[in-house]
Amino acid sequence: MVQDLFFNILTFEPQNEQLTFYYTTDENQSLHRMHSNILPKHVVAALSKLNPDAEHAFTSFTDEKEGLLPFEFDVKEQGISFKKRYYGWKLAQYFTHSLGCPVKQGFIEELQIWEHRLKESNSQFNVYYKYSIKIQALKVSNKFELLLSFDGRSKVFKKNSVQLTHEVGSDKFNWVLYQNELCKWKELSTNPEIKVKYEEVYPILNKDLEQALQLPIIIPRPDNKYKNYLELITAFKDKYLGTDEFQDVLPLDSLNFLKVPTGKIFKTSYTSNQLEFGKVEDQRLVHEAPKFALKDAPPFQQSNLGDTTLFFIMHKDDVKHAFTIKDQFENGFQSFQGLHQYVDLVLNVQKGLSIVFDNKENPLPEIEEGLAKADFQPGITYVAIYLTPIDKYTQDREQRKVYHRVKELLLKKEITSQAINPTKMVEQKDNWKFSLPNIAIALLAKLDGVPWRLNIPVKKDLIVGVGAFKHQEENTQYIGSSFSFQNDGRFNEFQYYLKDEMDVLAGHIAESVKQYATLNKIPSRLIIHFYKTMSDKELKPIMDELDDLGLGDIPVFIVTINKTESEDIVAFDKNWYGRMPESGTIVRIGDDKFLLFNNTRYGNNKVSYFDGFPFPVKLKIKCSQPELVEDVKVTQELIDQVYQFSRMYWKSLRQQNLPVTIKYPEMVAQIAPYFEDPGIPPFGKRNLWFL
Repeated sequence: MVQDLFFNILTFEPQNEQLTFYYTTDENQSLHRMHSNILPKHVVAALSKLNPDAEHAFTSFTDEKEGLLPFEFDVKEQGISFKKRYYGWKLAQYFTHSLGCPVKQGFIEELQIWEHRLKESNSQFNVYYKYSIKIQALKVSNKFELLLSFDGRSKVFKKNSVQLTHEVGSDKFNWVLYQNELCKWKELSTNPEIKVKYEEVYPILNKDLEQALQLPIIIPRPDNKYKNYLELITAFKDKYLGTDEFQDVLPLDSLNFLKVPTGKIFKTSYTSNQLEFGKVEDQRLVHEAPKFALKDAPPFQQSNLGDTTLFFIMHKDDVKHAFTIKDQFENGFQSFQGLHQYVDLVLNVQKGLSIVFDNKENPLPEIEEGLAKADFQPGITYVAIYLTPIDKYTQDREQRKVYHRVKELLLKKEITSQAINPTKMVEQKDNWKFSLPNIAIALLAKLDGVPWRLNIPVKKDLIVGVGAFKHQEENTQYIGSSFSFQNDGRFNEFQYYLKDEMDVLAGHIAESVKQYATLNKIPSRLIIHFYKTMSDKELKPIMDELDDLGLGDIPVFIVTINKTESEDIVAFDKNWYGRMPESGTIVRIGDDKFLLFNNTRYGNNKVSYFDGFPFPVKLKIKCSQPELVEDVKVTQELIDQVYQFSRMYWKSLRQQNLPVTIKYPEMVAQIAPYFEDPGIPPFGKRNLWFL
């Protein structure tokens, strides 16, 4: 079945509107600031006589206000930037004044509308659905565009700020609803010009308030996000945008969402989702789904580390669970066949080597002492199963540090580890059989085995991945990096840095180019997968390092891979029941921007709710030699590579929509800053210990 794709976009044409606008050069927070280069020339000329040094003007648009100068001109004759500002203001006026909806102003041409859902509200909260409208021009069509998206739900307390301050303190407030306006608590409570009626301020639920009030965390059931999302924005569109009143604000061309032109759609290569496993009857199995393939075939490559010994680190109460896990590893459990049958991994459990501790809160001293006393023999590879009493997602920072410090202690002794939460094993007994295969493939990967590889010719590409993780407690962002010397998903090194250490990262990239050239030859190109748009300032130290090596002519491709799924611009398939475009579909949404749909829909097959319905990943491609990006074949190959690397995730059988070049460095950046010593122990730079 041929796909019929459409965007969540409506189009309109600016109309002739001869209106009077009001301006001043005096800064005023209640007015809209505009740079002089987007204003009509006669407005700039008149204002510059009043204040020659002013770069910005402040406007109430068409609202007459005392002290502001009036200027008349036609909106249609103005530039795109002015029109986007003006239409954004008109939309805000319509939703706040005409419809009474709270509105949060985002970027200049974007606003978020909050719709009260009375039926879903309760005695504790008022529930609001959030919709964003972004005004853009000539992005995916030759017209002005309204990008309509659903931003989720928010809960507003029915208790006011006075009551909640008495319960948990006001330091946990962030956004609040005050007299039907959305405000930042700090800006509201510290503004001397506003006499706040605190009994009319209603805080909006956030994570800090959730934890302080010990509210239950509700885990949403797996569902088809595409169908739900489309139904919500369609209902919003029909209710609020399909009226005569809205047509007076913005005359839409049609209430139908914009069809994606076929010229903007292309596909990853046919083999991009094909994975290669071990041999079945002297023939390697090729399949796109590991969860099915590993039932019939061994992994692509077994561990070749020789004698491998497993030992446990556990609290005394969990010794019984260690015996259970040992039995499951050796003999299987329900549908899980055991490590040897499933991933061709044989582990010897050495008696007397396991470490049992008493202190659940801080087992580090006992574990450290146990490791110091252990009789580790040369020539034997050791792997530790850590039955942790502390969940790695615990809210307690000190306990989280303990969890990660155990990994550091083991890495220093060149021991890889696998953490298992025995509480979950007991509580989720019915689902435990699904966790064991994930543990098995992670163990194999940590022990230098290859669960599967891409079914493509191996190329000697130098690929650098850079991911990021923000530690909320420190308000510090760390970046991790991965270095790969070929396109098969194997990595040579992992590092992590503070966000502002781009010069250090540049040095490591240059060093990897040297190392690559020593082992192979000078690379024909350097490909960097980056978690955000890389600025020229961030790229410069990398280019400088390459120049110093005499390799400044190597083209450097930067593929920006948004860490979060694109929920602003999405495409839907009218011809498929689930509305999600087929996996491997690529849609161009700008000269250098693309949506990559990366999921488990192949053709018209049904998709499991457990596999999920991930929204597309947004990509942006640029090059130090810009003309190279104009080659469609090069662009396709780079996007293919992103798609392929997403299939090399060895922590789970479930397919991921982010490539491991971004995912793995992010995992490193999430853990390594908790280590006691700076940096990653040398063993950890070449091992997948973080899986």
